[in-house]
Amino acid sequence: MDISTRRMINSLAEDILNVYDISVPIQNIGDIVEILGGTIQKETSFSDGAVEKEGDGFRIIVSPYQDEKRERFTIAHELGHLFLHMGYRTNKELWARQENNIYHRIGSSEKEYQANEFAAAFLMPASEYLTVLKRIADGNVVDTSKIAEYFNVSVEAASNRGKFLGYLRW
Repeated sequence: MDISTRRMINSLAEDILNVYDISVPIQNIGDIVEILGGTIQKETSFSDGAVEKEGDGFRIIVSPYQDEKRERFTIAHELGHLFLHMGYRTNKELWARQENNIYHRIGSSEKEYQANEFAAAFLMPASEYLTVLKRIADGNVVDTSKIAEYFNVSVEAASNRGKFLGYLRW
């Protein structure tokens, strides 16, 4: 994914957080989905998650076999597909064409990377990440588990976000 696409995705995530007055760290992502006009359903037939248009809103389907942190990231990932690839509240023509389309969280396509970037930016906005990083850093030593705890994400997600933002070394 190129830098301009990454910037656009991060900007979109920030815009959604601002427009819907969503506080970070997000405490209950299920409440956010409801505010946005959707529902969450757990089904065993999906590997991780999926999103589909349902009437004027949407439905996110998640596997019940994920831990809480993975489920939160999966839901945010599906929100990425919703806004980026389905046009929900961002592109009326694209949204109108979404009948019978369902996005599954499978594989490693460009759209999957984009949805992952959205999820990370939505759960861990860059400015908030840097604020937390500065607060917990001890010189050049950063305990990413504390960042992960703050945002209620996995250590891997917090570490990857810091690296992609250029705040942490690969």
